[in-house]
Amino acid sequence: MKKLLILAVFGIVIASLSFIAAADQGLEVTVGEDITLLITPSIVDFGTVVPGLGKPAVNGPITFDATGSNVDVHVEVSAVTGFPFAGSTLLLDGDSTPVGKFWDLVCLTPLTVCTYAPAFTTPTLDVPIGTSKGSYEGTITYTVTGPA
Repeated sequence: MKKLLILAVFGIVIASLSFIAAADQGLEVTVGEDITLLITPSIVDFGTVVPGLGKPAVNGPITFDATGSNVDVHVEVSAVTGFPFAGSTLLLDGDSTPVGKFWDLVCLTPLTVCTYAPAFTTPTLDVPIGTSKGSYEGTITYTVTGPA
């Protein structure tokens, strides 16, 4: 019985000490780059064309909007594939070498979710003389990175 009584008293002492003592705990976090990029239109449409130079896209310029990101955003054309788009036939803002062309979207409100001035490029297509009638598809591939 003495043993049981001693344990009960010891338990009460510990319980009352836990209410008296207070401790602080630090908090730490590292927030990384968050890049959100909207490229519109999803398909650049040149419509029905005849072979020749400078056919503009019928659905307007290509727009890059990084709103929602938290860093500066670098967008670069890394590849153009598919006939008749690959090579020097797809022009972006009149440049016949679109691979390597880039746009930098600068964060206008640092230390928070950024807003950006969207970037634009106007696509035109040179369709080689003698191209067979039909539908053709291609792809523009972009590499998107944060600040260096």
